[in-house]
Amino acid sequence: MGGFEGGDEGGFWDVDTISALIEKQNDNKPKYRSSARSDIQTSDTGYSIKAHSKAKGLYDTISFVPCNCKSFTIEGCDGILLESNTIYKAYKALIDFTDDLDIEDFFHAYKVVVRKGIPSSAGLGGASSDAAAFIRLVKEACNLILSSDELAKIGSAVGGDVPFFIDNPSADI
Repeated sequence: MGGFEGGDEGGFWDVDTISALIEKQNDNKPKYRSSARSDIQTSDTGYSIKAHSKAKGLYDTISFVPCNCKSFTIEGCDGILLESNTIYKAYKALIDFTDDLDIEDFFHAYKVVVRKGIPSSAGLGGASSDAAAFIRLVKEACNLILSSDELAKIGSAVGGDVPFFIDNPSADI
């Protein structure tokens, strides 16, 4: 038995009662990850995340796949110059904001692969969503300690809609 003696602090609490209350509280907690992380998948073959559009059911998939890369590499964005790509802009913004050389090292060991599901130039936010998903995935893969406000600030350096998709990673749901 434990508890407080005297005064009006309350009575005694049985240890079994406390254990039962804690167990009940834990049973009521969701067994899944928060919505901000629900799309992030990790495996022995890399990392991936869904980049949802503004339309229900449409998304691109951003993956980090092991490779021996000499520089930052993106596959699946044919016809877009590297310097114009929002994912590349997000990469540069992350490095500029954090000054973390581990990010550069990470992308010598991994390449970015984009599997398109959102039609290009359709006004559905595909490029902004891809950049936001990339930022969130880098945060996870590189164990970056960045607040939501910092992520939004990084995103705003890439494009006006990027912070929206950082704050609303499942915008189509």
